[in-house]
Amino acid sequence: MLRMLLALWMVSHISIKSGKNGIIKLRLLLDTNAIIDFLKQNNTTFDLSSLILQHECFVSVITKLELLKYPDITPHEEHIINEFLRLVPIEPITAAIESETIALSRLSKLKLPDAIIGATAIVLNAELVTNDPHFLNCRYEKLQIWRQKPTR
Repeated sequence: MLRMLLALWMVSHISIKSGKNGIIKLRLLLDTNAIIDFLKQNNTTFDLSSLILQHECFVSVITKLELLKYPDITPHEEHIINEFLRLVPIEPITAAIESETIALSRLSKLKLPDAIIGATAIVLNAELVTNDPHFLNCRYEKLQIWRQKPTR
């Protein structure tokens, strides 16, 4: 929990998110499972606080709904999720996302919510940050999965 609170504080107090000093700023769409792993402090391969600070990150409205849908969610958990969601733009479903969802659904075995998330990444020209095997095994050429870059 301390890591999450520190990350929230850092992001709320630092407004530098430019591509200055030779740093390449990526466009990233954060998938539901990557956010859940981060918030639960599971042994995730993604440090979302660093990604949010260094890159332009987004969340699909579907991810927001998936994060908040659980009937047993505690008020504290809901608060933490909502605080996290305040850090990134939430992308609505647009006509372009609808069209891309149809194309992606026809060419893959993704369920509709995942197809919408994937289509959102495609329309935003963003890489998808995910641990979901359905996405990792998806062979749709337009869908780019973000891979952790090795540090030197």
